[in-house]
Amino acid sequence: MTNDTSTIHPPSPFRAWLFLVGFSFRQMSRVKQMVGIAVGLLLVTCLVTSLVTMRFGWDRTEMRLQRSNPMTLQYAAGSMVGPVIEKSPLMESIRRESKPLAVFSRWLVFFLFLGFLLPLWNLSFATSALGSDRENRSLIWLITRPMPRSGIYLAKFVALIPWCLALNLGGFVLICLSGGETGRKALSLYWPAVLAGSLAFAAIFHLIAALFSRPAVVGLLYAFFFETILSELPVPGTMKRLSINYYTRCLMYSAARTEDVPVESTALFVPVSDELAWFVLISVTVGVTAIGMWLFSRSEYRDDA
Repeated sequence: MTNDTSTIHPPSPFRAWLFLVGFSFRQMSRVKQMVGIAVGLLLVTCLVTSLVTMRFGWDRTEMRLQRSNPMTLQYAAGSMVGPVIEKSPLMESIRRESKPLAVFSRWLVFFLFLGFLLPLWNLSFATSALGSDRENRSLIWLITRPMPRSGIYLAKFVALIPWCLALNLGGFVLICLSGGETGRKALSLYWPAVLAGSLAFAAIFHLIAALFSRPAVVGLLYAFFFETILSELPVPGTMKRLSINYYTRCLMYSAARTEDVPVESTALFVPVSDELAWFVLISVTVGVTAIGMWLFSRSEYRDDA
């Protein structure tokens, strides 16, 4: 008589790693505080964008003309100067800067989203991948499992990427769709830069979560003082090239120029090529993740820290 016995597979490190990725992915769905703030900001931004789109639109040409009143000279010198004024560099500048896509890009994309929302939204999930284990006092249990620490770090990073992209890229899509036809045009131009910037920011904030016991606080300080203020300062210099925001902005500015959208003066913002910007953002994502894996495998952690 033959007994049917099921084949018992030996433990597989790769299956264990995949299980940790899936478990961490589900764990991220329970992150509430920071993500709640991020979602609230997204809803408010979409609401305001929709109201502006429906009530006023994004064309500011008439408003700029009324405020600057470039035709005043015509009243003093006669109607003969009218055609000259119409073709003057001032009028051309006003028209270019007041086009719907230019206004939407300047205020919604470059200033609000890139300068504030993108770093904050990445911070919401990226610092929670390891930060939640610290808060739950489960990090020591996790790193004592029969799995390399570097693999644990990588699994946590892989698990947070879909959430970061869903919030950042998905949020950007919703904001742009709230902007009507102008927003849809902006979406087609800038989404690759948002994707690259999101991955690089996620790698930076995940490293912060591995190094500091209060990653949200440290991440906020980094995002506000280094990424936001440094990138928005109207001064030239190489310090800006140390920020993720700078290279993401280079990609956006390059896309904006294809549609004749005015960007910062080259006297204040000296961009790099698209190829170099992509190389830096991808290198930061991969390099910072590799550094984090190395540091995480050699750091000491305690239940009370």
